[in-house]
Amino acid sequence: MNTTTVDLSHATTGTDDLPVLSICAGPVGLAAAAHLRSYGLTALVLEAGDYVGAAMRQWGHIRTFTHWRHIVDAAAEKLLAPAGWTRPEAGVPPTGAEIVEKYLEPLAAVFGPSVVTGVRVVAVSRDGLDKSRTLGRDERPFLVRVQDTNGEVTDIRAGAVIDASGTWAQRNPLGASGIPALG
Repeated sequence: MNTTTVDLSHATTGTDDLPVLSICAGPVGLAAAAHLRSYGLTALVLEAGDYVGAAMRQWGHIRTFTHWRHIVDAAAEKLLAPAGWTRPEAGVPPTGAEIVEKYLEPLAAVFGPSVVTGVRVVAVSRDGLDKSRTLGRDERPFLVRVQDTNGEVTDIRAGAVIDASGTWAQRNPLGASGIPALG
């Protein structure tokens, strides 16, 4: 297993600034990135799937119960507006595929190389600390280990981490209190 450290100096706003990682390029992960940008922070969005909105694509043929006005985040809409994007106003709620095509893909395009697909977060820790060393933990940057589809492992330093990955790939087991049923 090859471990390297990614140089994110191209994505930061200063020498000491680290990006805030948003795990998942779905509606919540990309909206979080839009809010971060609105506060002048650098966002890096990591998506385990090969495409933006990978989980939604799996149920893309299904129509949601939610209309566009409740799907599109206000900060995201502000980022999209300069590119001429306007919120769809269809009378019926969109399908998952329509959300990906008409909202998530254009939003990810605004972020450009700050949205990385095909990388799965496998661990989140504090840089330079372990379970037995905690002094100054709150002052240390995060260390996020990711693995790409080729098995290559990379460590990324981050100022903060937002987990917007949801539960699509980690379903709740049958049984009480989230514990698998006996037998």
